[in-house]
Amino acid sequence: MRINMQKFLIVGLFWALSSGALAHQTAAHKHAPLVPIPEYDKSYGVAGGASAYQGAMAFLSVLSEDEKAKIIYAIDAKARAGWSNLPAKMVKRGGLKLGDLSDQQIAVLFNFLSASLSEDGYQTVAETLAAEAVLSMDKKAKRLQWNPKNYWLGFYGTPSSKGQWGWQFGGHHLGINMAIENGVISSLSPTFVGTEPATFEYKGQRYEPVRDMHKAGLDLLHTLSASQQLSAALSEGFRDIITGPGEDGFIPDLQGTRVADFSPEQKTMLLNTIRQWVDIQPDENATLRMVELTAELDDMYFAWYGEKDGTGDNYFRIQGPTLIIEMLSQANNVGASTQGLGHYHTIYRNVTNEYGGQKKSITLTP
Repeated sequence: MRINMQKFLIVGLFWALSSGALAHQTAAHKHAPLVPIPEYDKSYGVAGGASAYQGAMAFLSVLSEDEKAKIIYAIDAKARAGWSNLPAKMVKRGGLKLGDLSDQQIAVLFNFLSASLSEDGYQTVAETLAAEAVLSMDKKAKRLQWNPKNYWLGFYGTPSSKGQWGWQFGGHHLGINMAIENGVISSLSPTFVGTEPATFEYKGQRYEPVRDMHKAGLDLLHTLSASQQLSAALSEGFRDIITGPGEDGFIPDLQGTRVADFSPEQKTMLLNTIRQWVDIQPDENATLRMVELTAELDDMYFAWYGEKDGTGDNYFRIQGPTLIIEMLSQANNVGASTQGLGHYHTIYRNVTNEYGGQKKSITLTP
């Protein structure tokens, strides 16, 4: 997931906002190119809950009252569970859209994301938008609204240094849900990361979003004995991940091989695989989360479907008392121009701490 931020994909994409799609009452204007997004910014110090609060207040300060009303929801608002990985055409999202903001507001928004995510997590956002910029040139782009301007930020609860609040940033192939309590990040769950294309070159730069997640699971599979591989193997694959958007509260049956039977080296590789998702958030919570997950290793299961060389449709799931990670590599692409270039869907869930513990109230809110 690590790439040189200096060499991000440059797309000569200037936006003219349509008058019917404005989220605030301003005249239509053109934007500077969104991709590459600004470099990771450390002006608020070490990323974490306190920095996220500072970044959020700075972002709110450049919004109109109308825009503030559109971005701040009740902490248990139904919209919080309405996130999706689908293209903008197919689902309505809450919050403010990048394409409806001024260049100044967009810059401050990305500073907020820098303050709220690890550098790896910020690069995940950058790579997702770079892939979306490639899709924006596909012949299906206009119909499906594939465009890096079609990503939304929403706050759930009013940002504060005390109490609970959270934020959500997403669009096509991305849904980050972060919860903060008393100035400290408490949860990254649920968070969806995907991409199409998965492997591509543009302007001399090579991109392989999500590939490290896939490779980590594949490398682990190759260390399993024949009997472990047989135990891990699923009899059939899935058309999509099964605990994705709209599946809050669903716990699949445990499948696969027991991690309790892994060697110490295999357990280390499994933890390194899990880190691909956990480390999207800053160390503040990522370190604590990895301690929790290390303690429950022997109660986890690892399941796999697909060719052992990683070709074709590949799927793996890591599941334990508090964890669900799914990774699906699809052989078929949606875009006409991206056939054969890969298509990934992944999900990370802490099933005991979804939306910072607000899952039940979200489900029941009318």
